[in-house]
Amino acid sequence: MENIQEQEVLIARNNETGQVGAVVGQNPDGTPQMADAKTAKLSDLVKFNKGQNPLEAFISNFVRQAKNPSLFGFFKLPADRYDAIAPAMAALIQDPASNGEMLKPYEVDVKSAAQSQEQTPAEATAQKSETPEEKPAAGTKMSPIDPNRIDWDTIEKEWGITRSQLEDSGALKQMVYNHKSPQLFTVTPSFGGERFEAEARLSFRSNPDGTYSLIPHFVKNEPKLELPFMGHEFTKEEKEALANNGNLGHPVELTDSKTGEVKKHLVSIDRLTNEVVSIPLDKVYIKNQIGKTELSMKEIGILKDGGVVRGKEIELNNGRRFTSDLQYNADKRDVEFVKAVGQQQSQSKENRNSWVDADGNPKRIGKWKDMVFTEQMKDAYQRGDKVEIGESVDKKGQPCTVFLQFDKEKQRPVTEYHYKEQKKVVGVAEESKTQYSVNSEGKTNEATKNISDPLQKGQTAPKNEKQQTEQKKKGPKL
Repeated sequence: MENIQEQEVLIARNNETGQVGAVVGQNPDGTPQMADAKTAKLSDLVKFNKGQNPLEAFISNFVRQAKNPSLFGFFKLPADRYDAIAPAMAALIQDPASNGEMLKPYEVDVKSAAQSQEQTPAEATAQKSETPEEKPAAGTKMSPIDPNRIDWDTIEKEWGITRSQLEDSGALKQMVYNHKSPQLFTVTPSFGGERFEAEARLSFRSNPDGTYSLIPHFVKNEPKLELPFMGHEFTKEEKEALANNGNLGHPVELTDSKTGEVKKHLVSIDRLTNEVVSIPLDKVYIKNQIGKTELSMKEIGILKDGGVVRGKEIELNNGRRFTSDLQYNADKRDVEFVKAVGQQQSQSKENRNSWVDADGNPKRIGKWKDMVFTEQMKDAYQRGDKVEIGESVDKKGQPCTVFLQFDKEKQRPVTEYHYKEQKKVVGVAEESKTQYSVNSEGKTNEATKNISDPLQKGQTAPKNEKQQTEQKKKGPKL
């Protein structure tokens, strides 16, 4: 339910024509759509939370599409007093030069808003995994961390993570913008003189000397929703919302433990680590476009308040179309595609036990059965390359070389067996498929099912008199 006492509305003035009106939307060219301020209903007006830049929802279209942004002036009014003061304000706004001092407290700085927009050209596009691509948080000017100021030697010594690992995986590009790595990494901390492996997302922390250290966000079995989070105790309903779809769904007041400052935040769950994360409401930025799909200001307002936009028809930049619910996720710092509660619960359980992360990318693995991976093998597998993991024997005792590769369609790793006599094989060669199926997978080939010897390369029938006799003796009577 809307709290009208915490909201504001806009009155706009066309500085060329002198037209004044209450803002009820946007025209296709990005300019404000206005209604008579004296007669417009409050329910028809675009509303904004107090304390936020009221032009933020306009800015991406308004600055980009309006031929002359300075053509319009904007003035914000408290929504709960709109009916009482809008007629008088509209009269004052007709002559802003003469009434400048009276209007100054209500005026919106269009020039500063436009400059802020130009400094943060983050794009809201969608990944193959059906989640908008995570980018540096927009709405504030942000400079990336200089990778050369990161203490790589200490990071490798303490955590077993190298610069090349983060660069090759693509994680460093996002981490330098104060994001966590989009995927899990295997870190190897040392305790009591012994090293152990643990899965974690990674981020950087600034040090007093200007360098940066690595911070691992370890995977937890479940979110700690029973404990207070930044001074806020979750209600039963809030716990259920976070557990069901990963997003709280509305702002809550949280306290900064260092400064004591209280601010409204959106709260979500990191689906990879089960960590509770938040973002201040005044840092939430939502562009007006996902792929080729435009978001209305009403939809942007719902998303900024943590709510769900239901049944939105989406067209991605690659032309793909589908319908999905949308919600802002504090962990991703972006809008995400969300599913119904039952589907989300099922997906969450599946993701925790599957070979992929929440975005559909292969998780980093350290070994396959009893074959331990080197760091280079881990990197190669996570990139999707075919990895030779060692010499082995199939179930019939035939020597072979085992290869492993992540299958994008099946969303899991698949193994391939290369037999010694094969010189060049990509996967299991056509002439060896029967051999592999019978020897390794335990399947039956009708023409050889009674033969006790392991099949050889290319064999699909008895190869000698002994095997022919063996097959006939045990075969069906005619």
